[in-house]
Amino acid sequence: MEIYRVTESSPRWQKIAYDYVRVDAFSVGQGIPVEREFEGDLSLDEVPAVILIEDHKPVAGLRIAYHEGGIAQIQRVATVREKQRGGYGSILIREAEKWIKENGVRHVLITSQDRSVGFYEANGYTILPQSDYDAYFPEEAARRKAREEERKKHPEAFPNLGFSILLVEKFLD
Repeated sequence: MEIYRVTESSPRWQKIAYDYVRVDAFSVGQGIPVEREFEGDLSLDEVPAVILIEDHKPVAGLRIAYHEGGIAQIQRVATVREKQRGGYGSILIREAEKWIKENGVRHVLITSQDRSVGFYEANGYTILPQSDYDAYFPEEAARRKAREEERKKHPEAFPNLGFSILLVEKFLD
């Protein structure tokens, strides 16, 4: 297995490999519309990523965003469907935390689907209340509220995916 840290200077195939993992895990695997999955994303030239490649195939990936106040946010943690529950997510998280620490940041936040909370707890994260989410990410909170208003007007455009989003945190040693 190879682990790649994807930055703006990384080969294009690494960026495409990460997007492939997201499409397989979220759009195909969970039914998240592809246009919603990538809505509002910064490019991987602006947000670094970590990907795992096994037997020359992308199997897992995540993104890392850095925020003011010494906070790193791990985003869009994904494993292709055929490899889920194989330990790849924990490998990703450890590599991301290592990279984050190398950048001098110790406070990590992750937005997660509620059904994944056990995974994050097993990796040392603590669940935060929804009010903390809104306080840490006011732009996202505003976007979420606007999406809820749009969902009320056009429910057919927003499939019920059966999960809610939680915020988890960890302070690195």
